[in-house]
Amino acid sequence: MTTDREQLESERDFLLRSLDDLEVERESGAIDDESYAQLHDDYTARAAATIRALRDGVDARPESPPPVATKRRAAVIAAVVVFALVAGVALASALGARLPGQTASGNSQDQRLSAAATAIGEEITQLQKQANANPDDYGVRLRLADAYARNNDLPTALEQWDAAISIDANRPEAHAQAGRALYLVSEQLTDKDQQAKLVGEAKAAFDKAIEVGPDYPDSYLFRAVLEAATTDQAAARADVEMFLAKAPADHPLRPNGLALQRQLTSASAPTSTTVPSSP
Repeated sequence: MTTDREQLESERDFLLRSLDDLEVERESGAIDDESYAQLHDDYTARAAATIRALRDGVDARPESPPPVATKRRAAVIAAVVVFALVAGVALASALGARLPGQTASGNSQDQRLSAAATAIGEEITQLQKQANANPDDYGVRLRLADAYARNNDLPTALEQWDAAISIDANRPEAHAQAGRALYLVSEQLTDKDQQAKLVGEAKAAFDKAIEVGPDYPDSYLFRAVLEAATTDQAAARADVEMFLAKAPADHPLRPNGLALQRQLTSASAPTSTTVPSSP
């Protein structure tokens, strides 16, 4: 069983890593100055209080507000018509690792959509009960986030992915899934500055997922899609190859990876009939 001291040590390590991550996000332009200042002050105060609690044996940590960055990005997403990436299309179909320029497709039959919505609603109710009963259950938070995403409620899905990260920042799934959602939202924005910020947040999330879980294959594919769309073709090829090397043969996203690999190979093939000169 985890002791109070182990919990404090875990929180201390998490907050110190968060401060390091915050600097990376600031340097990449993924966070604005106001949010950076608020988060930096909050993380610093909480880290100091946790260190004092470890030193003195008296827990006087303040209750912390929800992360500013989470609230900010959820507000951006809520303001965008992202819940239907194409008219009448549920977000669930878009949450696969779409290739650059590929559009989402979905089932427009009202009866099937209604039945699916009812099933997802019931699933959310059950998972929310489980999360309420066991708020520190990482797996439940992941399943609940996925259910909210399939129910076209991306801001709440992101809250659940962030909750999972707060529970265990050293596991890759929540970082990767949150990054994928942020990148898909960025594709729908017309404001280039806001789009760049969300792309930066998505890239930082993929990088973090790979850092803490280098054997989790999905992170490489999601990052490859982003890299291909932002014209970093060499990096995209390296990441999709890493995904294919790590993903099992029956991985549900393996066809997406193979398709992206073909697309990247085709894009890099010479288009001229001129015989290249020797190097």
